Amino acid sequence: MSGERDGQGWLFQVAPEVGESFDHYLGRFRRANCLSRAGLGEILGIETLTVSGWEMPSLNRPPRAEHLKKVSALVGVSEVELLSMLPVERSELHLETRLCPFCYGETPIHQNQWQQAKVDQCDRHDYSLLNRCPACGSGFRLPALWESGCCERCWLPFRDMRL
Repeated sequence: MSGERDGQGWLFQVAPEVGESFDHYLGRFRRANCLSRAGLGEILGIETLTVSGWEMPSLNRPPRAEHLKKVSALVGVSEVELLSMLPVERSELHLETRLCPFCYGETPIHQNQWQQAKVDQCDRHDYSLLNRCPACGSGFRLPALWESGCCERCWLPFRDMRL
């Protein structure tokens, strides 16, 4: 589904999944529309560095209110829903990217709760969250960059990763 927005051309709308992290959602939206961070920034009238900061939760640079309003208008998702996708305060963040392979196998998204420092296990699967590939030991990329759903080094699919 697509729609034209104020002369910006046609954009594909991407619906966020329940529990999806803001940075992963933004990456999915960019890929669906063949946009780089710079391209998204240009459409929004926001610096590339600012957009990049949104995709790196550890930098603790959430969108300001006026930026969130622009993002909301562009992606067609309410500001309230976008706010719920943002990570917790930096002091409460687990800085390494983590995932539950079982959850990812069910719905291939990065979940917001996996970023919380106090969460070490998936509450649905009673499984320790992974912060690196168990096959090769490589750490996971930023969720916004997850295109193929697998380790970028050995290509083991996230859904197949087990300790």
